[in-house]
Amino acid sequence: MSSNDRDKQHWVFRVRVADRSGALTSIASAFSNRAVSIDTVVGHGGNFSPEHDGTIVVTFWCTPTEKDEMVRVVRRLTKVISLEECPYDSESLRKSAVIRVTRRLTPRDVAGREAFLTCEQMEEKRGVWTYFVAGSPSELDPIVTALKKQGVLQDVVYSVIGL
Repeated sequence: MSSNDRDKQHWVFRVRVADRSGALTSIASAFSNRAVSIDTVVGHGGNFSPEHDGTIVVTFWCTPTEKDEMVRVVRRLTKVISLEECPYDSESLRKSAVIRVTRRLTPRDVAGREAFLTCEQMEEKRGVWTYFVAGSPSELDPIVTALKKQGVLQDVVYSVIGL
């Protein structure tokens, strides 16, 4: 592992955008052009808020210097109205995931260090249970990791949001 890789941190951008075609593409291109890989992305149009047209939340890994460069580049994009940045471990963030596991989960499975996660069983099909789980990234990530180590995690799809 290079020293540059050891300096990488997990970051979150919450970008308010004009709801026009190409807003997400221009943000993704800015990341790609600087060789910063996007970890997750979630967004919505602005039909619920008169202040802006839409919101895109992006998580990614990079050094603090690379993150500062991404802030400058993304803020200059014509479809970007504003950008908020925060570290991934911020308590203002929430992470949600849809997970598939090979056994029914118990309350102990979704008990974090300091909080219980929201956990809702969605379906069970042929010995595979699908759950929606949510909580702070610092609580949810270790639980997903533990399920993987136990060999019961089949699939996970997640997103991070923050206000």
